[in-house]
Amino acid sequence: MQLEYPSPDLCDGVVRLRAWDERDLECVRLAATDPRIPRGTSVPAVYTETEGLAFLQRQRQRRENCEGLSLAIESVAASRAVGLLAALFRSQPGVVGLGYWVVPTERGRNYARKAIGLLSVWLLTGTPIRRVEAIVVPENHPSTRSLEACGFRKEGLLRSYLGGRDDVFVYSLVGCDLGV
Repeated sequence: MQLEYPSPDLCDGVVRLRAWDERDLECVRLAATDPRIPRGTSVPAVYTETEGLAFLQRQRQRRENCEGLSLAIESVAASRAVGLLAALFRSQPGVVGLGYWVVPTERGRNYARKAIGLLSVWLLTGTPIRRVEAIVVPENHPSTRSLEACGFRKEGLLRSYLGGRDDVFVYSLVGCDLGV
């Protein structure tokens, strides 16, 4: 299955979800400054323009390779990317897992929460997706608050899940949570 980019871009006046492009290199550079982001993603740990461009290409290829979608979270007011939100297919048909981050300088502005809400509703009402999942390390309280604010339910704890060492909570949102 291949997901197409939302058209028009998903936007609530605060955040816009759109395809990645070269103007987003500064966002990738800023993401590389937070050691946690490169550790759990394909953001380069040592930023160079070449590595940044390769990252952007990998994000576009996610759709082309039928892996899901990777979208830039753009601040509408600033007209620049401030984070990433990806919906990647799981092994079960109709299920995607969310991955997301916001650059350190832009945290605390509810960008992730707003982006998660926009994309999750679109996925469950405008595509064949029937379940949206997210995994979060228990210490990441801002992430769990963002998911819960969007109606996600905590389903349980996966022990020694990430790299065989870190526990994670599993959250999900399904159509009936939205009344569909």
